[in-house]
Parts: sequence; structure tokens; C-alpha cells
Amino acid sequence: MAGEKGWRSGAMETRRLAGLLQRGAGRTLVIDSRTFSEYNASHVLSSLNVCCSKLVKRRLQQDKVSVTELLQPNGKVKVDLGRKQEVVVYDQSTKDASSLSKDSFVYILLGKLESSFQRVSLLTADLQCNSGCFSLAGVTWPQSL
Repeated sequence: MAGEKGWRSGAMETRRLAGLLQRGAGRTLVIDSRTFSEYNASHVLSSLNVCCSKLVKRRLQQDKVSVTELLQPNGKVKVDLGRKQEVVVYDQSTKDASSLSKDSFVYILLGKLESSFQRVSLLTADLQCNSGCFSLAGVTWPQSL
């Protein structure tokens, strides 16, 4: 398909992300690719939700929507392509980046993000969201950390 590009960057462990966020979340763009309802139940504070719908996936594959168009309408977090933001994408349960199918939404999103950002990583974790708390790197925070 048009503009199809494979993802080349690596994975990020939860402890590293927790450290980046503690030092200053403004330098790290965190993208939550879970469903809207999962995101609303609990998410990393200041993360952007990019839903994994079939329509969005197809539009990304066909270059009918750019990454900036996908991220900017949110308005919650400033996405500055001129800055060297580090981008971290997470979903519900990817523990091994090599297990991603080349046709999966997350894989396609990662490839598109690499065309706009210098460093793009996939958070390899099994996120636990229950009882209004969110667990990341062995630390449990209240909902919407």
C-alpha cells in the first residue's frame, strides 16, 4: 500500500518509561493505542489515545491521514515535530516487539511515527488496570497517572 514502511526502532521497558516521565513528561510523547473505553478507564497521564479502528488503520496504510492529523486534534498534549520528542507507544499486552504482525495497527502506527519523530519505541509490558489504579514498572498509580 502507499507509503507503507516497516518499523525499525526498538522496545522500551516500563522502568525506563517511568524514569522518563518522572524527569519531565513534556519531553516524552506517550501514545496509548488501546480502545477508547480502556483509555478512559485508566491511562498514563498526558498520554494521547489513538484508537485502533479498522478505518484509521486503513487510512494510515493508504496515506490518507498523516500522523500529525491523527495526533493534533486531541489538543490535550502539544505535539511539536520540530522538537526532538521521544515517542513511546503502548497497547494492552504486547510483551515482545518482534511478535507484532506487520499488518497490526500498532506496527503500522509505529512505522508512520518514525517518519515524523527521531526516536519511537514500543512499551513492552503487560499493563494492569483494575480498581481505578494503573500499574506501570511495578508502581501503581491512581487512575490517569
